[in-house]
Amino acid sequence: MNQKLYNYAIHLLSRQDYSEFKLKNKLRTRPDVLPTEISEVINKLKESDLLREENYKRLFIRKWLLKGESENKIRTRGKMEKLEIDTQDFMRISQELGVGNKDNISKLIEKKLRSKNIPQDYKEKLKIKEKILRFLISKGHSFDDAKSAISQYIS
Repeated sequence: MNQKLYNYAIHLLSRQDYSEFKLKNKLRTRPDVLPTEISEVINKLKESDLLREENYKRLFIRKWLLKGESENKIRTRGKMEKLEIDTQDFMRISQELGVGNKDNISKLIEKKLRSKNIPQDYKEKLKIKEKILRFLISKGHSFDDAKSAISQYIS
């Protein structure tokens, strides 16, 4: 096993948690490293319980939930990193944080309207509603949930 590569992997993991996929990609950037050496290092890290995929997954979900992302969007982001995220993971972390889908939408609406006054003019009010709606949809929330939350908040 390549000891320098192993030490580098431990150095990376000492700073933050990585998924297996991200760590492999990071190790591939090293010069003169063979794929078999990377596999050996990853296996050794797993045996030593230094590569904690579950912990990384929990922090990953937590981070994106706190940013207001929807469950589907977090799943999509997780698939890009080869993470298998199930509904139980979301439920457990949502309960830990005390945050649900409707709570996230409300917080995002408040964030967008933080320094703005809701205008009385119909066209201006419609502009703000549409802007907030686009923002919520960009976070992965459904159109119907976002629209009903905006209507309740602004009316």
